[in-house]
Amino acid sequence: MVRFTNMTEKQFHEYRARSLAEYAENIRKNYDVSEEVATEQATNQFDELLKNGLHTENHSIYHVTDDETEENVGIIWYSLGQETEEVFLYEIWMDPDFRGKGYGTESMKELHRRAKELGAKKVGLHVFGQNTGAIALYKRLGYVENSIVMQYQL
Repeated sequence: MVRFTNMTEKQFHEYRARSLAEYAENIRKNYDVSEEVATEQATNQFDELLKNGLHTENHSIYHVTDDETEENVGIIWYSLGQETEEVFLYEIWMDPDFRGKGYGTESMKELHRRAKELGAKKVGLHVFGQNTGAIALYKRLGYVENSIVMQYQL
């Protein structure tokens, strides 16, 4: 149903702009910080992780492409930790027009297949608590919580 396909530098820069804006908004909402602080934190984290952009060693960023229609329906970004034998999923994003159609599930299954090929023993990820759709997907696929951070608003 899906395959992961390469993106161009131009597409990567478009992805980066969209991803940074969404990540900053999640930081702002979840940690109750200003837009400026959230944008700075998101940018710093992104730049630290992807020092060489699309060509950063051990990081893979792909379009999620529908096998039949050839349409790019989403994006996936993951990395392989050599020492930890873990693939870490940084982002899986489906275009809003393609959500709820099984692409997320199929993308995760493809990620699991690739992780095994890379010699990984596990796949890890972080999900914001308000992202209930993603949490439900991960639980359906057998992911278990190994850390929960909570807060109480005064």
